[in-house]
Amino acid sequence: MTGRTEDQKSARVPTPLHLLQVLARTLNEHLAEACTQAEADAHKALEKLDREQVKLQEKLTEAQQKLAARQQDGDKPVEKVTAKIEELTTAMAALSQSRDEAQDYIRQLQQDVRQTLRLAKGLDRIDLQVTQAIEKRDNPTPAPRSGNRQTPRRTRRKPAAAPAADPAE
Repeated sequence: MTGRTEDQKSARVPTPLHLLQVLARTLNEHLAEACTQAEADAHKALEKLDREQVKLQEKLTEAQQKLAARQQDGDKPVEKVTAKIEELTTAMAALSQSRDEAQDYIRQLQQDVRQTLRLAKGLDRIDLQVTQAIEKRDNPTPAPRSGNRQTPRRTRRKPAAAPAADPAE
């Protein structure tokens, strides 16, 4: 005995057909997982941008309220607060552009995922064809005979009799 268990024997890839089957299945699984992960990562990035936008909007609202309060008092300088509002407004515009780009990316990613998975159906067809080839190889069945045709039998022909010599000659 070589020390292998029965599970180890069944786990090895005995033929190129089995290897192709394993490759097609593995590639299909990894591709589906990668597509799902890419979409999840893109949505997480967009959610992070949304949270940043909420925080930035809160800071902008506070700065605007501070500016309004200073303008009512009239005795405190407003230049510092005005500069902060401009800075926050610029940051909001940049963040808004980043969010738009992230949303565009997600839309494109979803289209790419759909197309990728549609194209990957070819891997399912390969898997099916390989499975059928393995089954056909492992369980050969005789080809069904058609009931209308009979296959001609090969028979030996008797050698043609040599023409008898004519005694009249």
